[in-house]
Amino acid sequence: MLTTNPYGAAVLAGGSLQTAGISVDAFAQWLNNDLAALAEVYKLCWLTFNAAETAFIAPALQHGFVYHHVQGTDITLVKRLQHDAYLPLAATHSIGVGAAVFNHLGQILLVRELPLPGKKPGYFKLPGGMVETQEHFVEALQREVLEETGVVAVFQGWFAMRHHHQGQFGASNLYLVARLNSQQTDVSPDLHEIAEAAWFDPQAFLADPLAHPYNKLLVQGALDSPIWTARELPAYQAGPLGFELFQGF
Repeated sequence: MLTTNPYGAAVLAGGSLQTAGISVDAFAQWLNNDLAALAEVYKLCWLTFNAAETAFIAPALQHGFVYHHVQGTDITLVKRLQHDAYLPLAATHSIGVGAAVFNHLGQILLVRELPLPGKKPGYFKLPGGMVETQEHFVEALQREVLEETGVVAVFQGWFAMRHHHQGQFGASNLYLVARLNSQQTDVSPDLHEIAEAAWFDPQAFLADPLAHPYNKLLVQGALDSPIWTARELPAYQAGPLGFELFQGF
């Protein structure tokens, strides 16, 4: 019933109890009789339950398990069996990407987000958004620019990163900023996502006293900073589609 993982943990996979026809009472009895003995071999115990196994959660909590993460319809609980065992956290960060897109006229693409009810639209800023599950950073950049502005942009390289601890659901946030190029001079903003999109002369934007200093900093960085470009490494164990590698000059 139990397998192992690289953290020295005994692991119960979601659906295992249901497939084996084990009752909640039998599971509770196993926790009473056998859980303590696992500490002789394992550092941790992970229990994953699917949607049909939620009745097993209560006895696990009563035996010192705590919630760890949810993925789809599966919920995972964990318990340290050895007090000094390393317990890897669930996702600690959300990741956002920002795009400094330049066209052949040297203009930069900026957007204004939709205002909150009763508020005026805010500052012009770089387009961008959150990276989705199993999505490469570059794909997220190009997707967000296209969705928000209708502009097709091509990744050139990264030049800035911001890190803070005020993300959603108590997570920290990484915001990676890249330079991209586009052949377009038009925009087709999605007004369900943003209030406005337009091409700007970068120097005029930098001279605008109403532009936010943070956004000016990023625009200046997009103009001046060296970039980390994408590298290919076919021999990498993840395979050519399983990873992204970036390196500065």
